[in-house]
Amino acid sequence: MKELKTRGGRKVIAVGQESLLTMDRLQNMLDRFDTDPRIVSVSIYPGSRDAHFTRATGPAGPVTLITTELELTGELSDWAEERSSRGFWHDWYVLADRDVKTAESQLPDPQLDQRERTDPSSSQFHETDARPEPKTLTIAIDVTWLGPHQTGAQVLTTAAIEALAANPKISSIRLIGLKELPGYAEHLTEISGVTLESDEEGTNPADVIWYPNQIDQRVDIGSARQLGRRIVTTYLDLIAYDIPRYHGSEQGWAAYRSLQRRVALSVDGITTISADVAKRLYQEVPLLQTKRIKPIPLGLDHLSAPSASETTNIHPMDIPAGLGSKPFLLVLGNDFSHKNRDLAIQAWQLVLQQGIQCDLVLAGLHVKSSSSRDREEVLLKKHTDLRGKVFELGHVSDEVRQWLLANSAVALYPSSAEGFGFVPYEAAVFGTPSTFTTFGPLAELTRVTTGPKNWSPEDYATDLVQLLTDADFAGQRVATLQQVIAGLTWERFATELTEFFFYISAMPPVLTSAVGSATGDTAALASVLNSKVWRASEKARRVKNKLTRN
Repeated sequence: MKELKTRGGRKVIAVGQESLLTMDRLQNMLDRFDTDPRIVSVSIYPGSRDAHFTRATGPAGPVTLITTELELTGELSDWAEERSSRGFWHDWYVLADRDVKTAESQLPDPQLDQRERTDPSSSQFHETDARPEPKTLTIAIDVTWLGPHQTGAQVLTTAAIEALAANPKISSIRLIGLKELPGYAEHLTEISGVTLESDEEGTNPADVIWYPNQIDQRVDIGSARQLGRRIVTTYLDLIAYDIPRYHGSEQGWAAYRSLQRRVALSVDGITTISADVAKRLYQEVPLLQTKRIKPIPLGLDHLSAPSASETTNIHPMDIPAGLGSKPFLLVLGNDFSHKNRDLAIQAWQLVLQQGIQCDLVLAGLHVKSSSSRDREEVLLKKHTDLRGKVFELGHVSDEVRQWLLANSAVALYPSSAEGFGFVPYEAAVFGTPSTFTTFGPLAELTRVTTGPKNWSPEDYATDLVQLLTDADFAGQRVATLQQVIAGLTWERFATELTEFFFYISAMPPVLTSAVGSATGDTAALASVLNSKVWRASEKARRVKNKLTRN
């Protein structure tokens, strides 16, 4: 193309696909030069919003107009960098027209613009992010929480990945955060469309990156925008947020609480495993947009009861002598204060006082912090009722856990802080009734209305006595929970989660994502959570509440 002049007399030439320079486009670009003498290049660039101009660090796209006022020597990229070093400007004319979107780019995006496209505080992030609604999505899933032991949090990740991979609206799943998967999760990479990517550098961002577990010091959410165009995280509970004794110091508690709020504000979408958790988030982070949060209860169809031969084929040394000689109540879970194992002991003692003979099993580790151990020991030292004795088993294997669930008379679950609460469902799978206070997620999901209304030992004892002496009452408790289990499938979970991914993908990035990166908070939290108190309870956290799988 011959040299052109703007209305103001500036001289420019075109580089690239000149066919895109229609009369209207060309005139708008020429006029742009006249708005400021510092502008030395204007490029047509594909976007999704109405035609507009934006500042960039260099020319890019299928066609560019450049001034001839300054010496043109060497490669255009070198010329542009030299002009930038002198303080001159490069603008992009962003167009959503089909011919522009399908045109081959003649000049690659400058590296800094590529980098800033993943920074929510950058104009490039918002200028070029939106795209037509896709028919399928690519998903990246952070699997950092898949440690050596499979607990409830790990089941959430593995079961969800299996179900998501079967959803036709998910085209591929990249697993990130680990160099290799633990044994119980190795099968995931055998699923079509699922890959493990230990090296995250240079990969194109997925449509959505999903963090299925609570964000803590193990996860670098500060790099999430490089991995996914939209960020979705799942909040399991706010137990550590609410309870100070789970932290080594008040400073550690404050850092953790701050991180949880900042993460909630920096992501595009949040799912919770119950409406109760979502309600708590609304209360603690009032700036959250309610349209970006969706409660999606977990699946339960991974729970299954082994055959009778499997549950009884236990090596004698795994079960203490005398256990099972009379009915026993089962308390599953480590002795965190919110599990209220001391209350369970009191309720059991009240049952004994009514003339019912039964033992009590406490299966779970003693933790180093936020433990009820001292209160338990006081109660047990005073226990003299010969109608029942206590068996303290500590952490148990899968096989022993199944035997306990199958053979106990009642599962006693007096927990007062949960995000979901698996134990009553696990017990119901084995046909064992359970007693628990119907609060929060347990009131929301279990449909049980006849259990204890509070956490008094007397209320628990009343419910226990009826469960132990009234077979119809106990059977109805089991049947109610089994109906819930039948409806809460992982396929349903994956369908609702996929719909939420599409919904969040169609929305603009959350504005508060630009408030500040959570990376600094994560680093600060890491120093706190690496304290002696936190490390001392690591083993207990890892083996907590292992679930029965098919």
